[in-house]
Amino acid sequence: MGLIEMWDSWMIVAGAAFMLTTTLVAIIYMLSELLQNDKMKGWAKMELAEIFYSALILSMGISGVALVDSAVQGALGVNNQGGAIGGTPGPLGSVTSAWIKTVDSGTFYQSQPYQPMDICGPAIASNQNSVYHGVESCHMRLGIWYLREIFDEAKSFSFDIYLSYIRTSMLSEFTINIEFLFEKAGFFTFTPWKGFFTIGNKIKELSFDWATKLMMVTKFQEVMLRFIATALFPGMFVVGAVLRTFSLTRRLGGLMLAMALAMYFIFPAFYAFAALIVLDLKNDPVVQQAWLADSDANPTHNRDPPIADTMYIRGNISVPGGSGVVATEDMHQRLAAYEGVPESEYVRYMEQGNFSDGSQLIQQYDLSSNQYSGATDAERNASLVQARAAADSWFGTVSKQSMWDHFVDYAWEKNGPVDVLARLTFWSVFFSLFGILGTIAGIRSLSITFGGDIEIAGLTRLI
Repeated sequence: MGLIEMWDSWMIVAGAAFMLTTTLVAIIYMLSELLQNDKMKGWAKMELAEIFYSALILSMGISGVALVDSAVQGALGVNNQGGAIGGTPGPLGSVTSAWIKTVDSGTFYQSQPYQPMDICGPAIASNQNSVYHGVESCHMRLGIWYLREIFDEAKSFSFDIYLSYIRTSMLSEFTINIEFLFEKAGFFTFTPWKGFFTIGNKIKELSFDWATKLMMVTKFQEVMLRFIATALFPGMFVVGAVLRTFSLTRRLGGLMLAMALAMYFIFPAFYAFAALIVLDLKNDPVVQQAWLADSDANPTHNRDPPIADTMYIRGNISVPGGSGVVATEDMHQRLAAYEGVPESEYVRYMEQGNFSDGSQLIQQYDLSSNQYSGATDAERNASLVQARAAADSWFGTVSKQSMWDHFVDYAWEKNGPVDVLARLTFWSVFFSLFGILGTIAGIRSLSITFGGDIEIAGLTRLI
């Protein structure tokens, strides 16, 4: 859907409002002639001029918004058809192309593949389930892509923190109960290993909590950009033009016009600028080669190098039951498969425990291989004994390991959790902060042009 077509549903409302206001002003003008009232006649003439000005703004806005949009894309060095040149070229030879995790090929996969796509090209938005579908302006798409990249990195960071937390949290909370059977029965409980892991677990908890907050803030901004691009901009612009035709709502209408233009062109431009910086970093051949060669930091071997998150968990993770260990690479691959499952397939898995082809989504590490349903008492007892043996085996394995939490040393080093969170916070907050300030300043300047309110209650004090 093009920018001009976005207005179609609003034009009937705008036309009816202009006809109503014109009729009312014409009646007042005729009454002024009948009553020979110069003040009424002067007011009617002024209102007719304002109606004409509002109609001119609306017509120029609808026909000229594509021109303004082209000017914005030109200032960023991109275009709405993709294939932009300049900067570091991506896998398709354009600066706006990159390896993107998408399911826009028309077929759903059991894991989201990384495909070379042009963010501003038509292919990425061909599927109706694509987040870019219906968003024509390149600067809007770049902003959405940028926020999704930051969200994915924060999510990957949180998952690695979780994997690291599994073992240390189980060890720190392991308790020993000693019961006394004397004249006065009693017992006491102590956790012998908690002191070894308290600080490390606290760092992991705070890191996971902060990363989750960054994910929520980033996802909120992404959803807001798409809402502005597909719904808010045309509606607010037309309603603002209509409201400014009435004398009582003229200042509000001018303000809404300014808000519509600033939120569609100024606000996302800061994210688009950040996206171009990130694309230049990701498409660097040296960065691409180093990222593909690092199997520890990139266990799934994807083609999308991070800009902030370089934390990773090496080797295996000790878990009770089964073989006793789970490979980190296996956990990452299963997470990728989980994210790529369509909703219908996921519901089928939740109901049946597996996919339609019989394969499992995530391996279940049960303490027992026997099922309780339909089992005899002897089988249930054997199952409990086996579960106890598996737990004791895991306990014996981790008891032989070092009780020193090396995560505490790693947390403060380069590419450690604190460093990664600081960089994620910068990318998530910096451009949005200046985007908000620039948008407020733009609204104030444009509002004066359209005859709207100069002061936005409380917000203009921010600048």
